[in-house]
Amino acid sequence: MANPIRRAIEQKRGRDWVASQDGHVHLSVSRGYNDFTEQWTDSDSLLAPQWLVDAIGIDVFDTVETVVLDNMEVKDLSPITDLRNLETLEIVIEIDDQLDFSPLTDLPTLRHLHLDYTNISAERLAKFQELLGPSGFIVGFAAVSQVCGIFKACRWRPKSLSG
Repeated sequence: MANPIRRAIEQKRGRDWVASQDGHVHLSVSRGYNDFTEQWTDSDSLLAPQWLVDAIGIDVFDTVETVVLDNMEVKDLSPITDLRNLETLEIVIEIDDQLDFSPLTDLPTLRHLHLDYTNISAERLAKFQELLGPSGFIVGFAAVSQVCGIFKACRWRPKSLSG
């Protein structure tokens, strides 16, 4: 029981950090995207009654699947490592020129990374791809930069997947 409790505490800390950045989280079970209405909707598929979720918190019963950072300049990614089940990270705002992307290598389930309107330079993007490429843990990568138009709508796959 200690492992799920520790995971829930860490995830709550990670969700709090995302909230401090005015970002958004999407949970894996309790929220779903409805293609017909084009909206995120609540689901009744949690394994616990709502009163119990209200009493001890959602983090015991559900995991954060997606984080969107789109309201404040991103200066530090290390707190995001508390979200151990994160699959998708979207950064849709400027990033600090010295932003360290290495904490992302500590996220074992991260599969998608979207950097939109980050003003990331071609040089930084190349270094970032070099950092993440050999690990093969990023399945998809998209970058759109107002400064570096050559990367607009660029799709990147690690060398191991591009054949």
